[in-house]
Amino acid sequence: MRGAVFDVDGTILDSMGIWYTVTVSFLADHGVCITPEQADAYSEMTLEQSLPYLKDQFLPHMSVKEISDGIFSMLSDEYSSRVQAKPGVCEYIHRLHSGGVRIAVATSSYARLCRSAFKRLGIDGCISAYAFSHEVGCGKDKPDIYLLAAKKLGLAPEECTVFEDLLTGVISARSAGFYVTAVADHSNITDTQRLIQNSDRYITGWDELLSK
Repeated sequence: MRGAVFDVDGTILDSMGIWYTVTVSFLADHGVCITPEQADAYSEMTLEQSLPYLKDQFLPHMSVKEISDGIFSMLSDEYSSRVQAKPGVCEYIHRLHSGGVRIAVATSSYARLCRSAFKRLGIDGCISAYAFSHEVGCGKDKPDIYLLAAKKLGLAPEECTVFEDLLTGVISARSAGFYVTAVADHSNITDTQRLIQNSDRYITGWDELLSK
């Protein structure tokens, strides 16, 4: 492995629940209560994708910018102050970096959120490149974001391992020629068997790679 491409939320950061919590809290602050089922409908959307739906269904009196600014402000506070890394992942990233492996992240999140968390956790200096969904104009059901990350590292897909918790991302990255390690998360428990079937390796925790 010459390069490693990491997803962020649910892979490096134990943050999948944060987006749900922040969205629910923001809506509650504006007098709207939603069910877990309603919130799940937005679980695989980027913030930009979800904003028109949130406005149309729950906050018609607010502008998209007002909703976006409010949610992003709450997210920024969480990422800069409270979101934690998954156990062992920072040590693993430092090990790869020390061993000369070039590291990128491929995420639907935002640069400011990622970098504020990475700086606090002490891994920002290990990341050589960032690839974001907004740069490629599509979600992780297509491999474009992983291909962009590899390109930014100056490597071919076959030289990189993708670490991903999202099933659609696992499938698309593998289809593009990457070696894919699927990462267990509380948010993907129902996809466990499909993650195992569609990845080259499945881990339930980063200790499995640290023990090698």
